[in-house]
Amino acid sequence: MSSTTHPAPTAPRSRRRLLLGLLTAFLLLLAAGLAGLYWVDHDLRHPKPDSGRPGAWTTVDRDEVSRFAHVTVPVSAEDVRWGYQNGFQDDFVVLAFRIPQGELEGYKSSLPTSEWADRRYVQQVDLDGFQHIGAPDPSTTSPLTCGGFYTPGPSKNIGTRVCVASRSDGTNQVWVSAFHTP
Repeated sequence: MSSTTHPAPTAPRSRRRLLLGLLTAFLLLLAAGLAGLYWVDHDLRHPKPDSGRPGAWTTVDRDEVSRFAHVTVPVSAEDVRWGYQNGFQDDFVVLAFRIPQGELEGYKSSLPTSEWADRRYVQQVDLDGFQHIGAPDPSTTSPLTCGGFYTPGPSKNIGTRVCVASRSDGTNQVWVSAFHTP
């Protein structure tokens, strides 16, 4: 008689395959979920222009930005750029332009800012706005002379910051940012 060897039971091997398959499916679902969350979060952080969503840059005319910030853009201003960002609770505007050297003191005195001080920095939120409108980077300009003021608004006050710097071409660069403030 011949003896026959029987293979070992396959239950442990099939159980391992089942567990490996379940683990693989779980990891794939987890990866897909994380990718979906990143996509949703990216869309929330970078809303499309004119979408009306918080953080979206909205197309408005320069006069509306000027009214919001309570500043006047001089007739002689060159390279005027502006932007209006729709905020979750508070809106934000930026305005940048150049004016002739001889008009700087008159322009500064037309603003309700009583104190002007030299600064070597500009807040990050302002920098992001100026970059968005393609204005020169105020953080690379030194020295900056800055002032600010608050204006009562219909429902909230408006905080306005104005910074100026001389340019080598005989003009002055003006950066204005304004935002709702409590």
